Amino acid sequence: MSKGIFIVGTDTDVGKTVVSAGLMHLLRSSGYNACYFKPVLSGAVLKNGKLIPGDTHFVKTIANIPQSLEDMTPFMFQTPVSPHLASEIENIPIQINRIKQQFEYLKQKYPYIVVEGAGGLVVPLKDQYMLYDLIKDFNLSIVVIARAGLGTINHTLLTVNFAKYIGIEVKGIILNGYDPSDLCHVDNRKTIESFINIPTLTLPKLENIDVEKIQWGNLKTSIEKNISIDLFIKWMKSC
Repeated sequence: MSKGIFIVGTDTDVGKTVVSAGLMHLLRSSGYNACYFKPVLSGAVLKNGKLIPGDTHFVKTIANIPQSLEDMTPFMFQTPVSPHLASEIENIPIQINRIKQQFEYLKQKYPYIVVEGAGGLVVPLKDQYMLYDLIKDFNLSIVVIARAGLGTINHTLLTVNFAKYIGIEVKGIILNGYDPSDLCHVDNRKTIESFINIPTLTLPKLENIDVEKIQWGNLKTSIEKNISIDLFIKWMKSC
């Protein structure tokens, strides 16, 4: 039986893909046979007549994952909007059963799976089916990626409390771009931890990161220094 975790954000552009790439590197460089899965991606880039899922390509390259991009991202759209709208614009229905089948396929090959969502918990994938529905169908717990700065208390607590309300377990929170010399960042972490009994880890601001250009700067060393592989493995749930 495989173990997995689902990575969600408090919002778009909070660094989910970069953190997911770092976590995948941490797993695979520590000897764990792990794979990445991003079921739906918007904003794919057309190269030589073929759509390339940039986020998936970034993670695959950094973590040296042998699986094909298509296997790790079965639905990709060029239009950079919410998946349900991109699906409608491009007239390509998102088939939830196909996503589930692909997840099962990867589980047969890999003992560890890191799944990355599109945006936050309440993102529509199709009519009456949200990202949180997929998480529940996968029977996974989540790790929440949040900004370190202003506004993150509200966004993080809303995400965590909603997850609890609908029966999704939150294993951990990672504040991305954290600066220990910034009073706001320090207080944000302290305040979040005072409201919820969930491990809240931090990652410093990363330098020379470019997903499109496949530049990872100091990502690998930052992840290795700030995230315990043993703790991350404990967060993963049998699925």
